[in-house]
Amino acid sequence: MIFFKNLQQYKNVAHGVLERKDGSVNPFSNVRAEENVLRAVKNSGYGQTTVDNLIFADQAHGNNVYYCPPGIGGYIKLNADGLACASLGQILIVKTADCLPILIYDPEKKQAAAIHAGRKGLTKGIIQKAIAALNSNSKTLVLGVGPHIKKCCYFLREKDEKYARDPQWQKYVEERDGKYYFDLTRIAFDQFQDLGVKKENIEDMGICTFCEAKRFFSARKRDATPDFYAKEKDNFPCFGSFIGLK
Repeated sequence: MIFFKNLQQYKNVAHGVLERKDGSVNPFSNVRAEENVLRAVKNSGYGQTTVDNLIFADQAHGNNVYYCPPGIGGYIKLNADGLACASLGQILIVKTADCLPILIYDPEKKQAAAIHAGRKGLTKGIIQKAIAALNSNSKTLVLGVGPHIKKCCYFLREKDEKYARDPQWQKYVEERDGKYYFDLTRIAFDQFQDLGVKKENIEDMGICTFCEAKRFFSARKRDATPDFYAKEKDNFPCFGSFIGLK
């Protein structure tokens, strides 16, 4: 498990990004998903956590963000790619395997959020919706961007090459060897900037999941090499990123 340095400075925040060795956290395909998350959360110093503290976001590739009310937990919020909360003890979890896992902390209002942001979510405004849900002063937000597929490896499939012709997204596309490579990282950072988030408050781990597929789960790697994650015995393995308030 790895951590964001900028979030570690806040002692009231529990967070972490699981690695492949920590196990898949996809609750739809792995019966040990909750166990894997609980172990990681406890290893991060949040020892009193139980299943009832965990809140998973569904991976719908949309822009819905759910603000969790107090006193709820132990379930999966369907049709949501973002979770936010201000209640102590709630652990927000997003599962990814190439998309961007984004963790957010608002030190002024003591709020947290976790976002699953893939190509579809980014182009539909998941980041904007998440920050709007927090209703925070964006200049005070602290963000962590976890491992995700980078421009070096993320090419658009033929059915998605429309982005290469769309004036809104053309600047994020690079043509190489007959393929169009899409820069999800830059899209996210441009959106952060447009929303007023300070550049110095954002930490990108700088890890490409496809390049580091032995360390993190990558859907594109699984597609290219179907038996790459065979030992996990999980059809759709994902690594987890979590955040909560102690």
